[in-house]
Amino acid sequence: MKSVATHITIPEALVKEIDEQAQKEHRDRSELLRDAIRFYLKEQRRKNIDEQRMRRLLQGLEESAGCWKDEVHPELREHGDADRLRKNLWEHDQKTVTHDS
Repeated sequence: MKSVATHITIPEALVKEIDEQAQKEHRDRSELLRDAIRFYLKEQRRKNIDEQRMRRLLQGLEESAGCWKDEVHPELREHGDADRLRKNLWEHDQKTVTHDS
């Protein structure tokens, strides 16, 4: 990849920290800054993807709002019903797995 020289202004204290870290890692300042910028940009892309996923999830939740009806699932009306159903399904799966083996 072709490199381009640039000029940036950084506070002296930060330059000192950068140089100390670069020395610890046996690298030069430019290499450390390149890696730091790459990391930052990668994190920003990841955050952007996470935000897009969250927006799609929220949109899906909004579109499906009201689709759950208690009368369709009377077995899940009371507190603890969902846990009880999960436990029963897990036990059923365990019996199936044991029986099929």
